[in-house]
Amino acid sequence: MAPKNTILFLLPAPFYQKPDEPGFQVQTQNFRTTLGFVAPELCRRNWSVKLVSLSNTAQQIKNGKEYLNSSGLDKFCRAFFYRRKMGRGKLFPQLVQFFINIRYLQKKLAKSSVVYGYNDVGTLYGALLKPFYRYRLVYDMRGDRSNEMAVQGAPRWRVVFYRMIRNFCLRRCDLVFTVSSKCPGLPEGKRHRPKFNFYDERNFYYDATIAEQKRKELNLENRFVFVYSGTDKYYQMVPEMVRFFSAFLKICPDAWFMINVPKPSEKFREELEKNHVPASAWGMFHLDQHTLNQYQMVADMAFLIREDLPLNHYAFPTKFSEYLASGVPVLITEHVHSLVNLVKDYNLGEIWRTGEPLSEVQKRIVRYRSNFDVKERCASFARNQLSWQKNASWLADQLEALL
Repeated sequence: MAPKNTILFLLPAPFYQKPDEPGFQVQTQNFRTTLGFVAPELCRRNWSVKLVSLSNTAQQIKNGKEYLNSSGLDKFCRAFFYRRKMGRGKLFPQLVQFFINIRYLQKKLAKSSVVYGYNDVGTLYGALLKPFYRYRLVYDMRGDRSNEMAVQGAPRWRVVFYRMIRNFCLRRCDLVFTVSSKCPGLPEGKRHRPKFNFYDERNFYYDATIAEQKRKELNLENRFVFVYSGTDKYYQMVPEMVRFFSAFLKICPDAWFMINVPKPSEKFREELEKNHVPASAWGMFHLDQHTLNQYQMVADMAFLIREDLPLNHYAFPTKFSEYLASGVPVLITEHVHSLVNLVKDYNLGEIWRTGEPLSEVQKRIVRYRSNFDVKERCASFARNQLSWQKNASWLADQLEALL
């Protein structure tokens, strides 16, 4: 039977980048996970699924093809990888590359029923060409990129330009997905659906027996364990995390801080030394996802704190879903609005309110020591609400409803 519809996933970046690759890095793990669950679901509904990935090097094209083959995604998705021909960092080469990409895309978009644009730039290509073709356009917005650029000190013209791109994409799209429950600036009549950063329950789950065994293996049976899993980028608030833990040690001297980062972090080491956290009170690990899950499920509480910035107000860190899936309640600040509501409504951890004395928060946290009822509640909530296994069919339903 011939496919009834064709969807093209438009990724304006390399599909698969290894962390140790030199040059410009773009995080596309969430995109790969989305495609990995939604493509098979759409194929079961007799859709044809295509992927276009732009700006690749020759090695990244090879990596992408190998990933599709090893994951089995090549059975559900036909992929087109295009090389980047111009350099980065200067306006003229960027502009030339943009028009080269437009040429790549024209025939592919013409044969599509739905174009799924990933982030602002991916959607921009679809938005510019939409008047010439008949496809429906989906805008998968990945947070407030313009505010992030402003915080990082980008020139004002560039920040304004990105805001113009965002507003243009919102006007042209037929459906917008955001990682938060709200979409500021949404034009009247546009369809919006919150699409949180879901997790894969094959990689993250809670097992009390495994957690107990790992605690014994790490000699943590009688200690209060904090965990942080992620990078040490500026928005992760490493200094604030370490200061909080250092103060917590004064009321809970047996506390231990598990730090899971992709590679050794001097930033963490410097902050731990600056705050006089003894070596016996922390450990740093570099783990694959399966091992990471086994380690972080031993924790009593996870750090997930963010600053009061618009880019955080409309965010939904994937780590939230993964912590809960591993049976770990979270300590969050009140600035990630979607998370605050979930934590408050479903008792998934603690909220550190602005101006609240540190001592008050720490007193509440102590009761999470080996609290197995809380761990089971967090894991159950994640399984039922935040796993891709539960949400892939929902996303496919939203795409089908466009036609």
